Amino acid sequence: MVKLKVKNFGPINDGFTENDGFIDISQVTLFCGNQATGKSTIAKLFSTLSWLEKAVFRNDYDEASVANKEFFVNFLKNQRIHEYLKDNSEIIYIGNAYIFSYINNEFSISRNNDKLKTYIRPKVMYIPAERNLITILEDADKIQKLPVMLSILLERYRNARKKLAQETYDLPISNIKIKYDSINNITTVFSENNQEVDISNSSSGIQSVTPLSLVTDYLSNTVTQDVFSNIQKLSVTERDKIKQDIQAIEDKELSEKLLKKFNMYFLAGTKQGISEKNDYFMQALLQYYFNQCFINIVEEPEQNLFPQSQNNVLYHLLKCLNKNSNNQLIITTHSPYIISFLTLCAKAYELKTKGVDINKINEIVPIDSLVSGKSITIYETNEEGKIELLKPYESLPSDDNLLNKLMAEQNLMFTRLLELEG
Repeated sequence: MVKLKVKNFGPINDGFTENDGFIDISQVTLFCGNQATGKSTIAKLFSTLSWLEKAVFRNDYDEASVANKEFFVNFLKNQRIHEYLKDNSEIIYIGNAYIFSYINNEFSISRNNDKLKTYIRPKVMYIPAERNLITILEDADKIQKLPVMLSILLERYRNARKKLAQETYDLPISNIKIKYDSINNITTVFSENNQEVDISNSSSGIQSVTPLSLVTDYLSNTVTQDVFSNIQKLSVTERDKIKQDIQAIEDKELSEKLLKKFNMYFLAGTKQGISEKNDYFMQALLQYYFNQCFINIVEEPEQNLFPQSQNNVLYHLLKCLNKNSNNQLIITTHSPYIISFLTLCAKAYELKTKGVDINKINEIVPIDSLVSGKSITIYETNEEGKIELLKPYESLPSDDNLLNKLMAEQNLMFTRLLELEG
């Protein structure tokens, strides 16, 4: 499990005061709290460092060039959080391959040797709250100073949209469908009564959920630990690049065996007769050259959505999470409904493990969206710059959070007004 320690960075001051200051990034990690208290700061920092870990692992950057403050500051610019650094900032990321540390204005890197050999290369995606922009403007990429993360989302969205191939795609809300016309570069929204409208003229909720849903679905389908499937999907350019990398390996015996295995897998028309189990060479190839899991980091999935639609979007995110046991979902939210619906999914999972009829469970909560309460971690940020763990109750997410407390306070205020009425 990845651990992250953050102190004196942007709105985060003392940070997390338990566990020596380290927050755990579990399979499902949720950050809630008031605006400008550091929810997105933590999510952006985690996405930056997990992407950097992957980049160093696959030799995009050598370790020596990474180990300096200037490199780290420039890397933070991708998420526009470089100005959050202070003289007393403390950031420590303990990943599954590398450990990054920023202390006393110095950035360092070291290998996490205990886990390096079992590192599973992820596809990392940050889906920002500004995602509506890419559905409103077809030429959003031409906007000057478009945030890097929004540019990446735009690219992924366009790739995912091409996969529709004139077929309709069901959004997880209100029986709404979309269809992409690649010839005219038009995305059309179909309502329940078959009314058609260009997506740029659709509701803000549809504009928000379309890239979120489509990109999540697309990327969760691209990652696999199946070596044969990965190699078969390679383009000629990608195949040649991998061959060059294999031939450059200093251990020539390993290089020859990897190249031989690679050619055998690529030339095979079917998987018949090919065994990947306990195949050290192919697992090494898989580890270095293919994404095997999906880390999905989503800002405010509830954005512009009715409560029931928030529920359906969460179900969709969890369904995509469950496609791969190593996937992760990180969410920032202002919505009490997201936490409440997440609790439903955890309770339904618990009932499934107790042998309750899955068909009856599925009538209440989609069976492919269940998640163990033990895999969920919820943190709350506050105005003092602290991070608190919302401790679960009997393995279920806690309802003792600021969002629920505010709803309770509103009910109390209404009761007081009724009392004044006499």
